[in-house]
Amino acid sequence: MGSIEIPNCSGSIVYKTISDFIDFPNHEQKLWWHSTAPMFAEMLRVAGYDLHSQYKILGIFLNHVIPFLGVYPTRINNRWLSILTRYGTPFELSLNCSQSLVRYTYEPINSATGTVKDPFNTHSIWDAFDRLMPLQKGIDLEFFKHLKQDLTVDDQDSAYLLENNLVGGQIRTQNKLALDLKGGNFVLKTYIYPALKALATGKSIKTLIFDSVYRLCRQNPSLEAPLRALEEYVDSKGPNSTASPRLLSCDLIDPSKSRVKIYILELNVTLEAMEDLWTMGGRLNDASTLAGLEMLRELWDLIKLPPGMREYPEPFLQLGTIPDEQLPLMANYTLHHDQAMPEPQVYFTTFGLNDGRIADGLVTFFERRGWNHMAQTYKDSLRAYYPHADQETLNYLHAYISRPSRLETGQSPTLGSRWPSLSVAM
Repeated sequence: MGSIEIPNCSGSIVYKTISDFIDFPNHEQKLWWHSTAPMFAEMLRVAGYDLHSQYKILGIFLNHVIPFLGVYPTRINNRWLSILTRYGTPFELSLNCSQSLVRYTYEPINSATGTVKDPFNTHSIWDAFDRLMPLQKGIDLEFFKHLKQDLTVDDQDSAYLLENNLVGGQIRTQNKLALDLKGGNFVLKTYIYPALKALATGKSIKTLIFDSVYRLCRQNPSLEAPLRALEEYVDSKGPNSTASPRLLSCDLIDPSKSRVKIYILELNVTLEAMEDLWTMGGRLNDASTLAGLEMLRELWDLIKLPPGMREYPEPFLQLGTIPDEQLPLMANYTLHHDQAMPEPQVYFTTFGLNDGRIADGLVTFFERRGWNHMAQTYKDSLRAYYPHADQETLNYLHAYISRPSRLETGQSPTLGSRWPSLSVAM
């Protein structure tokens, strides 16, 4: 009897071809490439990118992004810990299946990151922009410059935090970048975390975020109506609310087209809390929202998140650790120009739950939607991306599942024997 062939994405022709011609400047970058590029290349192929685009995208990643991923993660080395994953790894891939759109997100890191020159990784993102901006027309940093000045620490703030020993185990990531890949081109986005700025100023994250975006509205008044609607919803929950703003993001394009997203963390993991986030406490009740609500309830029944209050856990897990935790819920609200209300997106935080059960639930959900190809190939894709993992017993491959109005699957590549994290967004 012949052996069963396990799907494995390391056989990608594009990955192998590029690898034959690389002269790596150091061993760290070599490890990053061979740990991430096989999955990246396979996702591009599955999503239907033509060969020219695949080579261009992977070439940009190799030459202009990998140099900003820092020290290759191991259990024992001293490295910058990024908020991107629970394991502190600074890179994540995602595949939007309905749109056949691949995205990757990373926190730029350089040699000064975490040193006395840049203890909170405030400045390395500018070097990343220097590499990316010549590669793509239309990148605009107007929103970013405004938000970064208001929401991340400067050198004076950094000195104050260090002198007064205020940071402790606080997550130190302040900004990260994402590239939405459209053919051989990309749209650049940023995510900003104001937690350190809140420590330095004594202001709440909510105050910092909303005050900054209101100032942004002075030059972009078409964003003010959805911002006010969101603030009214957040304030209506009262001072003892279990939901609070955590971060924001924006598109780095022409300000007249850029969207701003504000993210809310909800500690109360219940269907009722998620419904409240989705409908903004009943403020959104149009047909599309209500249809999405039914899909959300269906997915909740399939995924079966254990209910309860969930504090965000201590910053990071050691590589290879099997998680024994559950995360809070999350939602984001997109502020569109000239729209009265923000657009919600909610996240089922499935990290720490059985991956086999989650995969079964997702396949059932895909089948009910008529997404037959996705239903038939989803588990095979998991096996190809994680060929040595037992998806039936593990609990760290699925990080989150987001709202059921679009379908997106995201994975973080395995580093060495295990670098877990997989994200599914709807």
